[in-house]
Amino acid sequence: MSHRLSRFLVPSSVAVVGASERQARSNNAVEAMRQAGQKLYFVNSARDEVYGERAYPDLESIGGPVDAVLSLVPAAAVPGVVRGARAVGAGGVVVVAGGFAESGAEGRALEAELLEAAGDLPVLGPNCNGFIRPSAGARLSGAPLLPFPEGNLGVVTHSGALLGVLGLAAAERGLGYSTLVSTGNEMTVDMADCLEFLAEDDETSCILLVLETIRSPERFFRAARRALRNGKPIVALKLGRSERGRDIASSHTGALVGQSWVYDAALAQHGIAVASDVVDLLDRVSLLSQLPRERWTEASGVAVASLSGGWATMASDVCDDERVSLPALGALSDEVNRWIPDRTTVNPLDMTGFAMGRSDVVEGILASFATSPEVDAIVLQWFLDESTGEAGRAFVDAALRTASEHSLPVVLGSVEDGHPGDWARALPAQGVALGRGLRGTVRALRTMGDHVRFVRAPEDPPSERPALLPRPEGAVSSEAGAMLGFGPAMALLETHGVPVAAYHLVAEGESAIAPGFDGPYVVKLADVPHRTELDGVRLGVRGDELSDVVADLRAVARRREVSGAVVIQQQLTVCGEAFVGVQRDSGLGPLVVAGVGGIFVEVLKKIAGRIVPVTGRDAEAMIEEIATSGVLDGARGRQVWPRDELASVIASVGRLAESSPWLSSLDINPLVLTPGGFVAVDALALVDGDEGEGE
Repeated sequence: MSHRLSRFLVPSSVAVVGASERQARSNNAVEAMRQAGQKLYFVNSARDEVYGERAYPDLESIGGPVDAVLSLVPAAAVPGVVRGARAVGAGGVVVVAGGFAESGAEGRALEAELLEAAGDLPVLGPNCNGFIRPSAGARLSGAPLLPFPEGNLGVVTHSGALLGVLGLAAAERGLGYSTLVSTGNEMTVDMADCLEFLAEDDETSCILLVLETIRSPERFFRAARRALRNGKPIVALKLGRSERGRDIASSHTGALVGQSWVYDAALAQHGIAVASDVVDLLDRVSLLSQLPRERWTEASGVAVASLSGGWATMASDVCDDERVSLPALGALSDEVNRWIPDRTTVNPLDMTGFAMGRSDVVEGILASFATSPEVDAIVLQWFLDESTGEAGRAFVDAALRTASEHSLPVVLGSVEDGHPGDWARALPAQGVALGRGLRGTVRALRTMGDHVRFVRAPEDPPSERPALLPRPEGAVSSEAGAMLGFGPAMALLETHGVPVAAYHLVAEGESAIAPGFDGPYVVKLADVPHRTELDGVRLGVRGDELSDVVADLRAVARRREVSGAVVIQQQLTVCGEAFVGVQRDSGLGPLVVAGVGGIFVEVLKKIAGRIVPVTGRDAEAMIEEIATSGVLDGARGRQVWPRDELASVIASVGRLAESSPWLSSLDINPLVLTPGGFVAVDALALVDGDEGEGE
């Protein structure tokens, strides 16, 4: 593998600058690397010898190649270390010290000096906990002397303190790591760089991310796509989460900025599973880590065999919670009853005490499951504790034989979150995966299934990026900022294929009022935001009332000191309301959002979002996310929503967002469903640039 971090993260020689027996971080790193047989050089300008070996005064004095440098010196001395590393042609430097940009003006100045010293040299940190590459015996980290078992999981984390936690948790679960990286301040090496490395790393088959902020979204998601194309699932834990609930009805799309659900949406859009904590992170990746890729399935039909009715019931409940399908398997009733009499429920199956010690019975049940076209994964529930190995021999032997004869995943899953005994740890190498805890096992199945479905789904045909459009004329100033007037905003929607309700503009001072379509009418102030709050909307207006209503609204405009332009629209029969919008400053790129509108907004708070470009597949997925309420299916006798039309609008707004870099925010609210389909009746488009051309 050729990557700019390869030599650095897989070193054959390491120099420890600031090495000292009196420093705990130094002792941890040195002891671990010595035990692993890593080639070490010690640099300490104040001593001739450390750890019983020669201490060099500086890196240049080593006189030989150094792949990676661990800097343990105080912040002020770090730029000099980095200059020395460049001079000797090192592969990269780990800077553990804090006191840089995170600590104020002086620290920012010091980090600027460090950046200049680094040039094109990879510098991990500063203010990080380094990295660990178990197979290379490289522990350029101050992490405690905890087990970091070797394996196939690659980790990148913004929280250096989590390295030790992840090490312990993996050892508990029989999992292991190819690489663990703490990125700190991400001065020259960020999470996207590390993800690029892991995407091509031969030792890594699954990737775990613990992230706060993605600093390079475009590179990050490009690297994620590469990892997925290379068959490497990704699971991410987003730190700094907040409640998603908020008053959507009274807010604009801009209120979504920085909320953790935006990260959830963007990660899911790119095939990255989302975890809620460290335990969940490892649970979700556990089956993917244990099972060879050829056994991964969509987990669209999971069969569960238990030794207890209570266990079976819990399995049913948790699978329902986690949206993992348990087919009824009624066609297997006769075959199951040959082994376990009088079973009316086949899946999950309570094998009762009848199966205790009966390997032939358990194997017969599992074989029935494995040959069913409705089943693509099997879970056999049993304890994994050290003391239960012999008691469960019948279950283990049956699981091993089933795994040897069939290619689907076979999981020995515990109901409790107990510590697997040594007898269980050898099972994954023989084709039987271990599921620790019922919910963890089910979430692992769901994550495996989601990954397989994502990579198997046909990709949308590549499309050219839309040509960039100049900002339309007609921007006006408002309390919300520079915005397009009603006419230019609606024209923008029409240009991008969004259906727009008929309208007639009456400019300020204009007297001609002839809409050209039948009433009754809706009459409203045209070029203002939040017109309802300004008392700027009139409903059910007859044709003979138009002149008076227009005059009334102009009087409102004068009192409010806003534009007196008025728009007239036909009052439509509304069968449902949605909203679709754009927020450019989401932190991850332009964000397209959609949700159920009208009276359901406050009650359901159902919204979905995707980062542009938004494909047809993305638009359909967004609709599925907002459809769980049942509103789209014609709630309470209402019209069923034409999902293809709504998907077309969402995709059109995605293209609009791509082509309009001057568009800071767009709200199509409401997008109404009429008997003839969806039409936009209003839009608030805020733009960058000048405050406006006047009112």
